[in-house]
Amino acid sequence: MKAKARAIALAVGAMLVASCATGDAAFSNVYVADFHSDEPARCRTSDVPQSHGKAREFFSRARQVDYKTLHDNYELAPCYVEGTLSRQGKSCDWQIRAGATGSVQCGEQKLYFACDSCEDLFKAN
Repeated sequence: MKAKARAIALAVGAMLVASCATGDAAFSNVYVADFHSDEPARCRTSDVPQSHGKAREFFSRARQVDYKTLHDNYELAPCYVEGTLSRQGKSCDWQIRAGATGSVQCGEQKLYFACDSCEDLFKAN
């Protein structure tokens, strides 16, 4: 019986990992729509990814985190780029902030992301 319970636990764990994947298969049709800044003199368009490709790359590299981790360990930059994407066949809204953090809102569900290896996406070209 223990072997069967372990097999079920492993299968459930694998499904949870797959459902949290942030790679290209999870998000498609990433579209950049607009830029916002609460501090235009300090946080400008050059501080965030401006192309559809760079936004898609951010979500491909970023890891999903919970809100507490995001709040406690990352800067909430005063500017962001926003747009839409598709996730599991549904249209969702997203934001990527200058501090290499982001979020995706799909209906009532909000997912949070942080990317510790995305510096190249936040440099002005």
